Amino acid sequence: MDAIKHFLENARTTITNLRALGIFAGLYALLLVTFYIFINTREATVWQVLITYAFLVLIPAEFFVLQSAVLKHAREGKFLWPQIVRGAIKLFVATIPIVLIALVFWALLDKFQLHYPAPKAALAESLRGAPKPQPLHWPTVIFATIRFLVFAIALPLATIHLWARVSAGNVRTLFSGGAEATVKRIGRWLARAFASDSVLMYALGAILFAFIPYAVLFVKISPKGTKTDFVVFIAQLLIAFCFSLIGWIVTVTALAKVNTETSTAPITQTAPRTTAEAPA
Repeated sequence: MDAIKHFLENARTTITNLRALGIFAGLYALLLVTFYIFINTREATVWQVLITYAFLVLIPAEFFVLQSAVLKHAREGKFLWPQIVRGAIKLFVATIPIVLIALVFWALLDKFQLHYPAPKAALAESLRGAPKPQPLHWPTVIFATIRFLVFAIALPLATIHLWARVSAGNVRTLFSGGAEATVKRIGRWLARAFASDSVLMYALGAILFAFIPYAVLFVKISPKGTKTDFVVFIAQLLIAFCFSLIGWIVTVTALAKVNTETSTAPITQTAPRTTAEAPA
């Protein structure tokens, strides 16, 4: 219940702060427009190739500026653009190991799945009529479940908590004190990322920024008339835009505040006992 209250409180604060919401909406709209132009630009002329390469750099820059702005506002409640730009660079560098880990996991899953291919329907049965329903192929289900858990839950959660620590300037503390201390800190960081309250807040946010926009965009509505169809399509885009933006901002803000509260807790260290105090 505390996690749900914390999430709802962040949602209320995000919706009522119209100035910050307008800035986030502008950054998000700029990112979507850049991505749309990047997809629809054909590599036919020299200028189009240059534009494609420029947008290939601009899209990650806009994405990390948006994340840095959300984290900065969640921590301090204001926008300091020089710090936001520097924070975006740090987030980009910190995300590189996560991307490499994701590529390694994806390649390993593809490699192992090749050993359990799904059975193909017989060609003769498909020519005679409707093919018979195939039995459930459990290896395919298991690999799909693993991909969902790793790439839709585990890695995003770990990445958001890593962003929160990087944005708060707590990166050096992760790698100080030797290898053993570093492993312990990374273990506590991952334990915090996969704690029950973090997973619950991420699940609530995923309903807003992923499931509802997907349902709105792909719901089948057949209005009568071209104008009505166009109006319904625009309404679907606006609803999906609002839910994905607000849901993501609320999720990142809630997880960043939880991470900041736990990371700023004092750490007590026991001093080593002297020879006189030590038992014989």
